[in-house]
Formats: sequence, C-alpha cells, structure tokens
Amino acid sequence: MIWTVVVLIIFIFLIWKALEDEENPLDSLPGPERKPIIGAALRFVNLNTREMFIKLREYHAMYGNRFVVKIFKRRVLHLSNEKDAEVVLSHSKNIKKSKGYTFLSPWLGSGLLLSTGFKWHSRRKILTPTFHFNILKSFLEIIKDKSCDLVKRLEEYRGEEVDLMPVISDFTLYTICETAMGTQLDSDKSAETKEYKMAILQIASLLLNRLTKVWLHNDLIFDQLTVGRKFQKCLKQVHSFAHNVIVERKRQRASGRDYSVVAEDVFGRKKRLAMLDLLLEAEEKNEIDFEGIMDEVNTFMFEGHDTTAVALTFSLMLVAEDDQVQDRIYKELQGIFGDSDRRPTISDVAEMKYLEAVVKETLRLYPSVPFIAREITEDFMLDDLNIKKGSEVVVHIYDLHRRKELFADPEKFQPDRFLNGELKHPYSFVPFSAGPRNCIGQRFAMLEMKCVLSEICRSFRLEPRTKGWRPTLVAEMLLRPNEPIHVKFIKRKQS
Repeated sequence: MIWTVVVLIIFIFLIWKALEDEENPLDSLPGPERKPIIGAALRFVNLNTREMFIKLREYHAMYGNRFVVKIFKRRVLHLSNEKDAEVVLSHSKNIKKSKGYTFLSPWLGSGLLLSTGFKWHSRRKILTPTFHFNILKSFLEIIKDKSCDLVKRLEEYRGEEVDLMPVISDFTLYTICETAMGTQLDSDKSAETKEYKMAILQIASLLLNRLTKVWLHNDLIFDQLTVGRKFQKCLKQVHSFAHNVIVERKRQRASGRDYSVVAEDVFGRKKRLAMLDLLLEAEEKNEIDFEGIMDEVNTFMFEGHDTTAVALTFSLMLVAEDDQVQDRIYKELQGIFGDSDRRPTISDVAEMKYLEAVVKETLRLYPSVPFIAREITEDFMLDDLNIKKGSEVVVHIYDLHRRKELFADPEKFQPDRFLNGELKHPYSFVPFSAGPRNCIGQRFAMLEMKCVLSEICRSFRLEPRTKGWRPTLVAEMLLRPNEPIHVKFIKRKQS
C-alpha cells in the first residue's frame, strides 16, 4: 500500500512539474484567452487548414501586428510588421526551424531546409555555387525545353478551360527533376519513374494531413495507422529512386563521362549540368557524403516543385483576369522577340522588367510560403521585449505583404508598384524569406517563372472562367487555392 502511495505521489509530482509554468515576458502581449494549464489549446481543436488560416487572420485583425498564442507551456509569438520581421529573419543565430518542420525529416533528412548550426553553414557554402549565373544559364536550356512542352500540352485543350494546378505541377516537377538530378521524368516511361512521380505528389499531401491533425503528431501512432504506412511506402519509393539516380550518375562520372560546367560534347556544345553533378564534385573533395547528397536532392525536389507551381498558378489566374496587364506583357515580349519564334536567352529574360513586376506582385498577394516559423535557440530583444530561448516565432508574410502602410490599396493587383520606386522597407516584401536563411534558389525560381510565363503569353491569350472570381485560400506549409483555378488559353494568330 505504501509503495502505491509513493508511486502516486511521484506521478502527480511529475505531472505538476511538466505543467508548471514560469513567468514569461511574452505573456504581456495580447492574444486569445489563456486558460489555466491548457492556454488557448481548445480554440485550435479539429480546425482544418482553411479554418486555421481564417482563425489566424482574425487574430491579426483583433490583436494587431504582435500577438501570442499559448498552448500549454508553449508560447508562439506571431508577427506581421516589417521591423519585427527584419529582427527575426536577419538574426545570425536563431535560424532553427520550428517544431512543425520535424515531420519532414524522414523525407529530407538534414538537408538545407531542416539543418541548423555548423551543418547548415557548411551545406549552404557547398550549394551556393549551384546558382551561379553561368550555371543558371545551363539550367535555362532545360527550362526552355519544358516550357515549350507545356505550351504544346496547353494547345491540346484547344481553348477549353484548363484546371491549372495539375498541369503546372507536372511542368515544375519535370523541370526540377531534370535540373536537380539530370533525369527526364516526362520521357522515361518505366514503372519506377511513374511510381516516383506519384509518390512525390502524394508525400507532401500526406505530410500536410499529419501536420493539421494533432493525434497524428506522435510517431508511434502515426506509423501504425494507414496514413503512416502509406507515407512510409511513398518515402521508400522516393528514396529508392533518388538513390539509384545518384549511383548511376556516379558510375557515369567514374567511366569518364564528364559533367562539369566547362565540358563540351563532340559537337562543341555545352553539356547539361545537374545540381547533382556539383554535389558529386563536393563529395570527391570530402565536403559531403552520400547521405548528405540524398538529403539535398530530396530537399530541392520538395522546395523547387510545389512552391513554384503554386506561384505560377496564381500568376496565370491574375494575368487572365487583367486585360491591361496581359497587353503590357505581350507588348514587352514583342519588343524583345518581335514576331520571331526564337527561344529566350538569359539576357532576354533579364529584359522582361514588366513581367518580373507581375511575378513579384503575384508573390506579394499570394506568397507561396505564407508563414515562416523559428524555434528560438538564443534569447534576443524585440524593442524592449525579451524573447526567451524555447519560444517560437512566426512571421506572417501574407499579412505583412498587405499592410496599408507599405502598399497602397494592398488588395489590388498592381504590378506597377514594383516598377515605380523602391520598397518602403527592405523587409516589407519577403516571399523568399530574407537574411541568412533566405531561399537559396530564388534566382532559379524567378528565372523559371519568367521563362515559362513569357512562352505562354507569347503563344496564348488568357481568359478567366469567371471575371472577378477569386479562390478561397488554405495555408498548409504552402498557400494554396481551396478550389481549382480554371483558365482558357486561346491560341494567338501567327503573323
């Protein structure tokens, strides 16, 4: 009996210690009601991604540019003004991603997205040359090929409505696969390739499903359920495919087939370079191991596929909606290409100033990554507010980009705002994040989006399904339309 009482007392003590909370400076900030022990946890039970997005926007409207959500002992600081964004995103030490990102680790390992500290710095140093100007020119050849393939696919619809997201996702998946791994998913019809394509599309959906359901957060529970077993199956297919591609590329290099940037084929043409070739060069210098290469390839397949597909889908929607914008894009392209059908060079893409403004304005209104979250590993000050180690901070890019103080008439699509003067603050527009952890592939993404949009706008006149319609939005890891977006592509008459 005595031992039962002792065990019970110890158990109660451990629970009390787990729930015991210390005073925190963040508690001085506004936010949803914090009940004893549980905080605001009940307000988020059973919310889907659409309801979660609405709830956070409501809190932003109620509490302003700084508010705190407390769930048990966990405090999450939500920010949406440019000065706070600068302090958080430019911090040299607080670069660790928040807890929600850990669900990606079985897929991406310790790749650039998830790594921190010394490993992140060393990987960043290795990968930065991948996006050097000369290598981007090599990638442009692949992007142009895929853009032309997309135009041919759109021609098959003969002016009928196109559900954009599936079609554009195929384009971005094929493009990043060939630039990252040197593998042509669209031309390889093998069973392994088809399985990889399906797995890569399913795996992100499964992860997002897990992220939005609290009961799936525990690894033991998740792994035993159908959704967890399906995730493991997709993960095995993705990792197996990437492993085989890397091994084959290593074999080709060992056999004397040089894939360096300066190599030329027997006709004197530059050989196509994949990001994988640069990673293999780093491996030969003992700067990265095979597992590290796997992590980075999988990371770039994730980051370079879905984010760009979402941005392009929203871009096409907005261009189709605005005849004046569309006419200005076409006029700019006519000034660059005339009536020729030649494909763009890197200098042609640089001349597409108005098209670039269109892309930037799309990313202002619909940033592919609507929130950036950090786990604080070192105390820092936000004005006179002490942000303690262990706290979490979320920068609301979606709301930051809609601040009236920064962008006049913020809900309106106005590409000219990116042509007529400087931004009011360097951290007022951060679709690719900013500071030391900014998106390493942002130049690649802009090159891809401008290239494919120019090919589409040279070939078609775009029309929306319904004038003035906008989709409702959901915020998972990415900002997505909650309904399909349909656009008609009317073939332009050739002169």
